[in-house]
Amino acid sequence: MKLNPYLVRLFDPLPMAFACDLYQRLREGKRDMETRDMLLKALDMARKAGTIE
Repeated sequence: MKLNPYLVRLFDPLPMAFACDLYQRLREGKRDMETRDMLLKALDMARKAGTIE
């Protein structure tokens, strides 16, 4: 299975439970505010870790 390098860099700095929950929500196509907030938090964490710009 080929992994998307951007997604690897996004999920790498996240705590495992948080990453799993976010991944499951995204796979299910959820678009609620909680999922959006989690995605924004994940992007912020990845930026702070320096894995994405």
